[in-house]
Amino acid sequence: MAEPGRNGKRGNVKVSKLLVPLVAGGLALALAACGGPVSSPSAGASSGASAPTTSQGWDINEMPRDQLTGGEFIGSMTYPISTWNAASVAGNDAELTLLESPIAPIYYSYTGTGEPVMRPEFLVSADPVVTAGKLVVTLKLNPKAVWNDGKVIGADDWVATWKALNGSNEKFSAASTDGWNQIESVKAGADAQEVVISFKSTYPDWIAVVADGPIRAEGAATPEAFNDGWKEYKDSYFSGPFKVDNWDKTSGNVTMVPNDKWWGDKPLLTKLTWKQIKSDGLAAAFANQEVDYYDIGADPDGFSQASSAQNSKVRVAAGPNFRQFTFNAEAPFLSDVKVRQAIVMGLDRTVIAKSDLAGLPGNQVPLNNNLYVADQAGYVDQAQATGIDFNVDKAKSTLDEAGWKLNEGSGFREKDGKQLDVEFAVLGGVSASENEGLQAQKMLKEIGVNLKLRTVDVNKDWPGVLVEHKFGIVAFSWIGTPNPLRNIGQIYGGTMKDGKFAPNDSNFAQLDITKVNEMLPAIDTEMDPAKRADLGNQAAQEIWTSVHTLPLYQRPMLIGVREKLANIGALGMARYPIWQNVGLTK
Repeated sequence: MAEPGRNGKRGNVKVSKLLVPLVAGGLALALAACGGPVSSPSAGASSGASAPTTSQGWDINEMPRDQLTGGEFIGSMTYPISTWNAASVAGNDAELTLLESPIAPIYYSYTGTGEPVMRPEFLVSADPVVTAGKLVVTLKLNPKAVWNDGKVIGADDWVATWKALNGSNEKFSAASTDGWNQIESVKAGADAQEVVISFKSTYPDWIAVVADGPIRAEGAATPEAFNDGWKEYKDSYFSGPFKVDNWDKTSGNVTMVPNDKWWGDKPLLTKLTWKQIKSDGLAAAFANQEVDYYDIGADPDGFSQASSAQNSKVRVAAGPNFRQFTFNAEAPFLSDVKVRQAIVMGLDRTVIAKSDLAGLPGNQVPLNNNLYVADQAGYVDQAQATGIDFNVDKAKSTLDEAGWKLNEGSGFREKDGKQLDVEFAVLGGVSASENEGLQAQKMLKEIGVNLKLRTVDVNKDWPGVLVEHKFGIVAFSWIGTPNPLRNIGQIYGGTMKDGKFAPNDSNFAQLDITKVNEMLPAIDTEMDPAKRADLGNQAAQEIWTSVHTLPLYQRPMLIGVREKLANIGALGMARYPIWQNVGLTK
């Protein structure tokens, strides 16, 4: 799945600068899962890519703290900070959340495979109990956990966070209300360090709601404080192993130093610097030793530069990013599921993956599940399970059955006097989209489908093309999540209004998958993991069979880092490093 937002969620997500195609920054329609420790590269190597060799899903040069030493770290960001509130629409951005991760009260981290890990520095225990069909989660907070002004983090912060993010007051410009809008009440328990969160029903993804901790109560007290009160950095609104030492608004650079109020393990690094560098200059900056961390994305040139950089290593993991085709079920001829299935069977996604990822490492194979990414617990190969996969002969016979007969003169199929023309919206300047359109056009001609390419000006027409459904097929990326069954309905569901199906905002395919809609209440509330996984893959099979979207491949996560850096790199499903444990090998 895919999703921006403070808790890595899909769902009621408002369009922000994170919701862009693979143009300037590297994230597609980021709405959004893989990866624990992978074998670290050999100490003698000085450059090149290290591929994961275990099933733990990340490649971070994992090392114990006592084998590391201190030093400085230089990261980057590609644009100025407009707000420090990552829970707001304006701050809903992957770069900002990474930058803030050393200074934020994160209650759960994740392993490379997406397993949640409680952070004892902030959370002593979390006790979920179901009573009378409702989930009540009792959090016991670490009494040593304080905001940077010394105020103990308590229930008042959690209450204010819930009120700001639950959607009851639309004046709060919250990036997402997911999960928070399923909470009935938040209150103090036995004392201010016990928080009782009561849900309206059962809610199996409750960890995703609390994972990133609370917002400082004063920063969420009113819409004005939430929306506008974070434009300046306020040290008292943060808590973590580091604190901001300086924010130079002229250069855009941010420096962080160890937090003297921090009660946990002392950070190994003595300084973090985040330099503002335009995205097209990051590869050169990394090669020139100006930054120590470079998210390469799917750039072969950037990978080449990072691989040959001195004292550097490219860490490789199965990334959460995956390319996919979205089919508009309301577009001409695509309302017929047989046509959509035939198109799937006419596409050799292995060829597309190898072409898109030419010059990059990683497994260039198709992704065959809409909800789970490969190696994630619960993943089932739905192409194999359904038989709807690349098969030219089967594609042709499926179109024959649907009444589309081949015109030997034109080479394309016709029905009722109309040619089987399908429009593909190419995102201009996005190399993956341009390549995928050309590849698909060539392949589908073999089965008699005329794929007509229409170039979209992404600076003017995106995301309007998507949200206004001005496409037949369009390609972009989703980002996987540690919570693959959370809010499936936002992308694949909808409601009935006046006897007509009304797709949810992110159901860009406009497709009514009746069985999935019927299953959603059970998926959203089933607390038994095994039963829920079974329900999830029943839904995944329905989604695959209906051809709502077609996953292409899972893009590798490629991160250039200095070779001696440990406990940071290609994180897989882990969203942030544990910053106090990041250091340099001795």
